[in-house]
Amino acid sequence: MPLFDATAAQFDLHRAFPEGIAEAIRRAVWSSVKVDHPARVLDLGAGTGRIGRAFVAAHDAYFGADLSLGMLQEFKASMVEATPVLVQADGDRLPFPGETFAIVMLIQVLSGVEDWRGLLSEVRRVLRPGGYIIAGHTAMPGEGVDRRMKARLNEILERMGVESRRGRHRRDAALVWLEEHARHHRHCVPASWKAERTPRQFLARHRTGAQFSALPLETQAAALDELTDWAFAEFQSLDAVFHQQHSFELDIFEF
Repeated sequence: MPLFDATAAQFDLHRAFPEGIAEAIRRAVWSSVKVDHPARVLDLGAGTGRIGRAFVAAHDAYFGADLSLGMLQEFKASMVEATPVLVQADGDRLPFPGETFAIVMLIQVLSGVEDWRGLLSEVRRVLRPGGYIIAGHTAMPGEGVDRRMKARLNEILERMGVESRRGRHRRDAALVWLEEHARHHRHCVPASWKAERTPRQFLARHRTGAQFSALPLETQAAALDELTDWAFAEFQSLDAVFHQQHSFELDIFEF
């Protein structure tokens, strides 16, 4: 079973974007590329459609692909007035002919992919000449409660013998490779927003994370118990509210 299947129904509960963010990302994508309409867009790792729903609602030539059938089912169920074109597929073996898409989006994908070189090779295969690979992710403050708790959790898991996934390092390496091979590269921040975060929200959200929920139950429980004790000592309350500035960043690579 793909990692995200077990958590698909709860995924958006803790990770939904504020109103208008997905639409702002879509506008930034189209304003950053030079392609003729209708141009096919592949959203690789489409998930529940947090970004893709804006493209579908605007009647773009949008294709969503994800390895998790559960996530795609949530995506389809969320669309009332339009039916998205969704395909269950592994990013390393896409069921599309070469040079099919003008744009391939990798939103919140690169940090979770072990073989990012294989993924990007397949993306290049289905990208038409002059097309664009667009990588995107949510950026949070380095000293915010989420980043601090994530760093502490990683330390706890490493002490328990769980191998660190080093997602940010993989994403950074993939972005360097893309910049080295692309004709042009542009970075932009299409959206930013204020977010209220608490330690309790982090604990609830992380329980539904695909990679964390794939760990043995006793490992999950022990790690979260230790993290909860640390959060009490560090923040005095699991319900302490922290106001953080979040932004969504896009890196647009023209090939």
